[in-house]
Amino acid sequence: MKLIGKTFAVLAGLSLLGAMAFGAYFAFQCVVALFAGLDPQVANVTAIACFVALAAAWWIARAVRAAIRQGKAMTVRDERTAAYQLFVDYWENRLRVEQTQTDRLPAGLSEKLQVLDRLLALYGGASVIRAHTRLRDLAREGRGQQSDLRAGFGEALIAIRKDLGADTPSDLAQDLERLLLPAPDVRPTLAPSA
Repeated sequence: MKLIGKTFAVLAGLSLLGAMAFGAYFAFQCVVALFAGLDPQVANVTAIACFVALAAAWWIARAVRAAIRQGKAMTVRDERTAAYQLFVDYWENRLRVEQTQTDRLPAGLSEKLQVLDRLLALYGGASVIRAHTRLRDLAREGRGQQSDLRAGFGEALIAIRKDLGADTPSDLAQDLERLLLPAPDVRPTLAPSA
């Protein structure tokens, strides 16, 4: 059964190639006959004009394809950037809430988490998705201390910057985390004056 199918496929392919070769030969004969009937100078100018027109059409088609491909890439990049902005917003708010030691998360944060999960599933890079799930698991299980969550947030920021193409050294994680989540205010107690 497979042998018959393969034989038929080879025969169909060969006949298609033969038809294409015959069509190309016929087109070539028509072009030669057309140019043979023209004055040699007119034939040269016509051939050059045809070549220029074909080259221009090829160049324009290539530019249009590149523009379409770039437009699609920019659309995906914009969606990815929006997802990452939501990621930063969610985790920044979440860590600030945990910093104040409240027991419950506001309802807006749980809704943001659902939207964030969907956006990351569609547009997120693999390293960012891993960082998000690690942070989410640490926060959900309650085994993540504030410092662990903050460190994970800094590492996720590095992954986001790398995914977006920013030149980011990996030792910048702590600085990025401190930039968005400053340390809680610790006011020193003043000694009473005598």
